Order: sequence, then structure tokens, then C-alpha cells
Amino acid sequence: MPRVLVLTASFGEGHNQAGTAVSEALRRDGAEVKMIDYVDWLNPTFRSVATFTLLQGVQKMPSLYGLFYKSMSRMNPESSLQKRLNQLGLTRMKQQIRSFAPDAVVSTFPVPTGIVSELREMGWTSIPNIGILTDYTTNGQWVKKHIDMYFVATEDIKRELMGRGVPGEKISAPGMPVRSKFVERSLSDLAGMRAELRVQRGLRTDVPLIMMMGGGAGLLGDISDWEKLMKQDGAQYVVICGRNERLYRRLVALETDRVRVLGYVTNIDEWMAMADLIVTKAGGITVSECMTMELPMLVYRPIPGQEDFNAQFAIDNGFAVKAKDFAAAKRLIVDLTAHPERLAEMRANARRVKRPEAASEIAKTVLELIAAYRAAHPVDGAARGTATEAVPKRDRRTLAASGAGRAAARANRRS
Repeated sequence: MPRVLVLTASFGEGHNQAGTAVSEALRRDGAEVKMIDYVDWLNPTFRSVATFTLLQGVQKMPSLYGLFYKSMSRMNPESSLQKRLNQLGLTRMKQQIRSFAPDAVVSTFPVPTGIVSELREMGWTSIPNIGILTDYTTNGQWVKKHIDMYFVATEDIKRELMGRGVPGEKISAPGMPVRSKFVERSLSDLAGMRAELRVQRGLRTDVPLIMMMGGGAGLLGDISDWEKLMKQDGAQYVVICGRNERLYRRLVALETDRVRVLGYVTNIDEWMAMADLIVTKAGGITVSECMTMELPMLVYRPIPGQEDFNAQFAIDNGFAVKAKDFAAAKRLIVDLTAHPERLAEMRANARRVKRPEAASEIAKTVLELIAAYRAAHPVDGAARGTATEAVPKRDRRTLAASGAGRAAARANRRS
């Protein structure tokens, strides 16, 4: 049974959700998977400061966060700062490779790929190192010397990554991985499910349902304006506050038979299936989940940086609109709910471009890479992948070609 170590990072929910999606698919295909949150490897004080600073920057200084994102994206992969970043968690990575003896490491966050690349450079290991990008753009943080395969959402992003010097045979574009429950609902009768679920929840089927979700931390801002809208508007609303308990306590008083207020939920797919429109942030996984569920999006105040690119992808493909302030959001909500034919068109656009099988395709390619690696290195247990069997350059080329070639063939069959 192949073993795969999956590394995520709880800086937001997207990296974890992508890791879960791929882990589910790998397990369905018979792999043993261990998923670890890279953030747990960090010093507790550093972890708390980093998480707080990120959240505060996104909420209160989004422009500054955008500048930080751009500067990190432009960082030279061989710079001293990047080398130091690659050291964060290096010892823990060694421990996991020794104890779990994975046949490959798959990461949805760039730093773990840098750690494995560093270990490969040192000659300490040779196991396949695989990255999954979770935004509709590239970032220089992903460009590492020893990554065997990159998975990206679109062919445009593949070209961007190639422009950063990554060989095309090391990049596959199967789409963004989403969890199996979204895939299962996506392959069902969404219109029939929408009515059935609303009846079960005591919601009307003849009145628009607007879902509001500001990401895992509940980042919508302008709360008093939204409160007034929900009180005065005739539509139905469900507000997902995520882990923002303060927001939940403030909004729960608004609850009526027309307004629902929830904290952190695990059945987000169910609420997406019920909704006519979602007002949300533009995380890469959020965009992909909405697209999979054919749910029209109103992207609210996208954060400068990756969210701008994610939002633009959804807008360009016709299943999203964007509002930079509350007044614009209110106008769009009123207009869209008054014209259901526009919402129907946005649903059709999402249906046209969604890629619900992305996680399954990623899992198949990962297992193909593992099979090629095992064939070249027929050893057992914890010895696999350690420094005693460094990979010759010709085998590294074979490793990349085996997975990328098959992934390209699948893409050609789709087109």
C-alpha cells in the first residue's frame, strides 16, 4: 500500500480543505495517508503571532497585506531569507519521513515543499515532492529546485508557472481539488435538491436565499449595514460566521424565520446547495466549491493579492460579480434577486467550467509518480527515500515524465 504524507497549513481554511480533498481521493484509490497541519510544527508563540498578524493585516490593512504578498511572490528561491524559511520545520519533516516512511510528500502550502526540496538538495532523501496550488494564480514561493510535480487549476496558471522557469512536463492542470461531498452533490440534481433541502430546513422555496460567508474567520466588515439590509430586505438570508464568535453573538439576535445565523459549520455544501447567491470572500477553494455547486457569487471586497486573481477568474468565467463596498453589494443583490434569469445564466456558466473530478485526477497522478519511483527504487519500509538511495538525474526525468505524461494524456482525452 503506497503511503502519502500530506502537508497543509491552517492560515485560513483553503489549504486544509484542499489537503482533505486529495487525501479522500488517495484513500479511495488504496493509499495510506497521513495529513499534518504544518502550522502545528511552528513554535507556539511564533504561530500565534503569525496567525494574529495575518488576520489583522487582512482585516485592517488589506493594501499592506497586498504589498507583502507581492514581495513574497517575487522572492528569489535561492535567497538567504527563502533558505531560512525552508528551515522552519526541517527537523519535524525528517522525523515524519523516518517514522511514517512515505512514498511521496504532497503539500498544499509552499513552505513544506521548500523543506523537502532542501532535504533533497542535502542528499538526505529522494522521495517525490509534490505541490498543489490553491489559488487561481502562481506565487514565487512555489518555485523550488526539487519539486517533481505541480498541480494547478487552469492551463493559464500552468503557463504562468512555466514563465517562472518551471518545466511544462512538471505541471498538470486538472482543476482545483474540492472535497468529495461537493463532488457528490455536484453530480446530482442540484435544482431538485435545492427545493428539498429548503423544505427540510423550514425555508421558503419561492423566496431567494442569500448566503453570506466571510471565510473561516467571518471577514465581511460593515456589520451595521448588513444588519439593516437583512432587516429590511424581503429575501431570505443565512449568515455563516465561521469561527468569529463575536460576530455570531452580535448577529444571532437578527434570527427570524427569514434570517438564519450560524457559527462554524461542517455542512457548508448543504447550504450552498440551497442558496441562490453567495456573498463571500474570494479564497481559491471557496471559488472552486461555489463553481462546483453552480452557485452564483458576489465577491465582496477581495483582498489585494491572490483574492484579486481568484475573483477575476470567477468574473471572467461568468459566475461571479464583484463589489468593492456595501453600497455596490446592496445594488447587486437587489438587481440579481429581481432577475432570476441572470442567476440562472451564472449557474450555467459555472456548470460549463467546473472540474469536479480534480481531486481524483490528482490522486491518480500521485500514485503513478509513486509507482515509477518504487520501480526505480525497490526497497522496503523506512529505508525508502532516505539518503542511501539518491535519485540519478535520468531517474528524476523519468519520474516527472511518468506522471506528467499520463496527466497530459487525460487532459487531451477531455479536450
